[in-house]
Amino acid sequence: MTIVQLFFFFFRISAVTFGGGIVILGMVKLGIADRQDISEGEFSDMVSLAASVPGPLAVSIAWLLGRHYRGLKGSMAAVAGAVLPPFVIILILSPIILKYSGTQEVQGFFKGVLAGTGAIITMVVFDNVRSTLSCGWWNIVPFVVVIALIGVFGINPLLSMLAAFLVQLMREKLVLR
Repeated sequence: MTIVQLFFFFFRISAVTFGGGIVILGMVKLGIADRQDISEGEFSDMVSLAASVPGPLAVSIAWLLGRHYRGLKGSMAAVAGAVLPPFVIILILSPIILKYSGTQEVQGFFKGVLAGTGAIITMVVFDNVRSTLSCGWWNIVPFVVVIALIGVFGINPLLSMLAAFLVQLMREKLVLR
């Protein structure tokens, strides 16, 4: 993808997508599926990294995908394409939505958006779980470590993620031997 294509790829997705980063993620996955220049494993790694860094998921995935295709300039173009539409739409439509939020039409619209968003989120989660499981059962271990450390032992999430990273690192060293 060229820099201009990256900008418009994210601009188009961001302009018509409701539901936040996870929905944009699903649309990005559908958009790059036809290109077949990023493997499912590479995309899953990008999703994992994008989800683990602070900030909006849509911006993180735009940055990583832009970097994959065109380096720093690609990242900047992709992020600009992802951020510009919601900024402009919110700027223009928020006074109107606030004024008419009590009407049946606006409430019906958002109920429809909620249903579509739920379907896309379900698809993204299912695809990521399937992708993780297809690479072997060991890929689940870091998730179990994080869930156990946070949920059972009440350990700080950052320390839990560090522990999961160390478990994955030890696994890779054992596999490479």
